[in-house]
Amino acid sequence: MGKEEIFNALKKELSAFSPLLEVTKDLESNYELYGTKSVTVGKKTVDKMYFASAIIQKNFVGFYFFPIYTHRQEFNDTPQELQKCLKGKSCFHIKKNDEQLIQQIRDILKKGKEVYQKAGWI
Repeated sequence: MGKEEIFNALKKELSAFSPLLEVTKDLESNYELYGTKSVTVGKKTVDKMYFASAIIQKNFVGFYFFPIYTHRQEFNDTPQELQKCLKGKSCFHIKKNDEQLIQQIRDILKKGKEVYQKAGWI
């Protein structure tokens, strides 16, 4: 499986949230979603809170998922297969277009949307 197929699978999952979230990048190798509300976190206010993106990198497709960083405790039950792909705090290195992995990503995207809605960020 090429990186383009992985990217397209991730983009399909992310784009399902585009009616609710704002697409800020829609390129051949980079698809990015942000919330639509001004958000204050601590003492900092941002116009829109970053949600998630997919970016083709040199050796993998990066799935960047910010809710796992902002609300870590909500994602303690992330499946082991997906957890193994997590490098750093919010970046998953996806190297294969595996339906089980894509389903797990679909599930955490739904949970992330719910967490952001509950926080009033979208």
